Amino acid sequence: MKFKFAAATAALVALSLPAMSSAEDKLKYEDLVHCAATNQVIAGVFSLDDGATKNKAQIDTANSQAQALMVIAAVGSSKDAKVVLDDTSKEVDVIIATLADKSKSSAFIGSEVPKCNSLGEAAVQVVNEAKSGK
Repeated sequence: MKFKFAAATAALVALSLPAMSSAEDKLKYEDLVHCAATNQVIAGVFSLDDGATKNKAQIDTANSQAQALMVIAAVGSSKDAKVVLDDTSKEVDVIIATLADKSKSSAFIGSEVPKCNSLGEAAVQVVNEAKSGK
């Protein structure tokens, strides 16, 4: 299982962050949880008002990315799924507080949202490949 996770992590890093500078930028549990939470917040924002119907595709994508990131976080850290869910929920609260702070929200949206979207896309691909046995 550890070998599969190492291979999945390497694939995730290669797919999502091609400009990473090797040893300093290893994928960490905290990064996975942070990006899972970011995708959950994005899904929530798309759901506001009548957005649940209008933005269904974007909501489904963000939720799928969050789930894939949490799966990889759980497998890689050997943490129980409930622990990962709890950590992600705590991070959602931190992100909401950051977005409520006008001095921080623009920087967060400009840097974290694209990064977490890329990481989420790669996580979905890695999880789908693992499911199909590739």
